[in-house]
Amino acid sequence: MESRDLPPASLIPSKRVRVTATLPHIPDEIILEILCFLPVKSLMQFKCVSKSWLAMISDSDFEKKQLAVAVKDSGEVDNSRLIMHYPSTKLKSCPLSSVLYDPVGHSVNHDYPGSDLGVMNEIIGSYNGLVCFCIRDKENDIIFVWNPSTREFRKLPPISFMQCLYLVAYGFGYDSVADDYKVMRVACYCMGRRYEYQVRVFSLKGNVWRKIEKFPCYLFTDEPGIHVNGSINFAGVGDSENGIWSIIGLDLVNESYRKVPLPDFVDPIVKPMIANLRGRLCIIFDKNEAVDVWVMQQYGVKESWNKLVTVPYFPEPAAIECTKPVFFLREGVILMDFYGLLVVYNIVSHESSIPTIYGTRYCHEVEVYLETIVSPNAYFKLQGGHQNGGVGGGDAYLEHKVWSPD
Repeated sequence: MESRDLPPASLIPSKRVRVTATLPHIPDEIILEILCFLPVKSLMQFKCVSKSWLAMISDSDFEKKQLAVAVKDSGEVDNSRLIMHYPSTKLKSCPLSSVLYDPVGHSVNHDYPGSDLGVMNEIIGSYNGLVCFCIRDKENDIIFVWNPSTREFRKLPPISFMQCLYLVAYGFGYDSVADDYKVMRVACYCMGRRYEYQVRVFSLKGNVWRKIEKFPCYLFTDEPGIHVNGSINFAGVGDSENGIWSIIGLDLVNESYRKVPLPDFVDPIVKPMIANLRGRLCIIFDKNEAVDVWVMQQYGVKESWNKLVTVPYFPEPAAIECTKPVFFLREGVILMDFYGLLVVYNIVSHESSIPTIYGTRYCHEVEVYLETIVSPNAYFKLQGGHQNGGVGGGDAYLEHKVWSPD
């Protein structure tokens, strides 16, 4: 038989060897550290990656970690948005950075929960990404605690109006000891020639309106209380006959009242306009053509009052009760709200400008909120959904949803 030369071994086809690349294992701790620095919108999308990611992002410990990062950076503007309420029931928001830095900002519409129940009466306050607001109808106020970033909300049990109701004012804040968010309701009733005050506090953990000690002074407006340092603060008159104004704060930890001292130069018969500026209590004083903004560097300490800036009215004098500082940058720029008109004022160059925000002009109210994943229903979830609600612990009442405009 004739033999044939075999080809070299290098030319003989070999069997294919399947090589599988192994991705490096990333510990969950590292993944969590990375995730907590991402925008809330991305976190909501990443919940769909896997069941394990859904569990991680929904975990209460991760919620606190993400909040801690957002709060740490709250002095900057990347994690903050402006929410603007318009009398036509519209609600809009825009990044705070676009208002302060961009030539032109863009706003988006918010379809807030409960819009089918009535007209939004006011934004009560904002803390840690939760916005508390009130919808008023003929019979009662309906209070919502809402996270605009995640669209999750909590509807509180309503309290019906009494015929003798004169005014009602609310406040929203955080009890750091109990790790609980609370809504305060101060109702004034006209009983013939005298006024009586009834104060209730609702905690998200307890899910009930509780009566507490009566309010120690007279209120003459329904302006929301200002949350500073774990206290909700109102301007009131201690004696209706002498007309001396003061600031009264409700400590949300022990639910007791304290009087916050005013600066010595303040005219005690003029109502102080109070606000929260970067976590500190501030007062606004009218100077005819301008307003003075004073800040209490250490809450409750009289000697810590310092004048921050004098801001000229822009474009013309407005009602002082409708003027407030909104945000202050370390670079010396302050964002003011003059009767619904936003004005950026540089305290170094003394220059004013009106930011251009498409879709907005004069708004009814403006508030700053952080973008977080804090849930208004966290305590309800932890307790398996078994809570009693209502006034004074009556019938069960709770509505909690992740709301979608669709």
